[in-house]
Amino acid sequence: MSTPHHEREPMLRIEDLTVSYHRVPAIHHLSLSLGFGHCVGLFGPNGAGKSTLLKSVAGLLNPETGRILIEGIAIDQAASLIAYLPQRESVDWDFPVTVRGLVEMGRYHQVGLVGSFSQRDQTAVEEALELFNLTPLARRQIKELSGGQQQRAFLARAWAQEADLYLLDEPFGGLDRTSAAALASALGTLRERGKLLLVSHHALAEAESLFDTAILLNGELVACGPTSEALSPQNLECAYGTAIYSGAHYHS
Repeated sequence: MSTPHHEREPMLRIEDLTVSYHRVPAIHHLSLSLGFGHCVGLFGPNGAGKSTLLKSVAGLLNPETGRILIEGIAIDQAASLIAYLPQRESVDWDFPVTVRGLVEMGRYHQVGLVGSFSQRDQTAVEEALELFNLTPLARRQIKELSGGQQQRAFLARAWAQEADLYLLDEPFGGLDRTSAAALASALGTLRERGKLLLVSHHALAEAESLFDTAILLNGELVACGPTSEALSPQNLECAYGTAIYSGAHYHS
């Protein structure tokens, strides 16, 4: 019998995390815990450490101090639980793969690169395509998709992977309003299904409509909690500085 979410370890626990580039800290002694079933916005000025934090949780950067646990497990032992979606410009969209082929990659940790798909694997792929409204696009090359469809295809791959933690770096960047709305709906579906999403975002005015929880960074942790509380005027001034932050910017 599976353990109810409220009785489990936190989905994500970060303890005293410091990550440096060339001995200059990008994240300094950061600690926080996040549970299941939340869509968490990651905010802060340029250079605040948002992408560094996502890459660290994804296991792509080695911390100088501290540790990161996924459901109580060190991240190097929990790779199958983590799905990382980098910024769109860092993805090779000309790679020759269909939407179905991309989603099938989510099962590789189960079957290996040369293993054969079981009925369970096929069912997981079909469910992922259906969940993210991609079944009609399954045979399309990913380079033929709109930006929003590409992001949803990567979410479908993560669902097929059976990931519990989704890390998205500026997924709304460059999307038109329709694509952004479809992506927001997809993120909401994942949250409702008990997943934890950590999403870097720059548009403060959209924060409360997209995220139930927010993390505010400026090298260090400024705030973490319900979105309206974490992004209070006082916290935003602390993170962005009086010369940059204005209440009109947030509430516009």
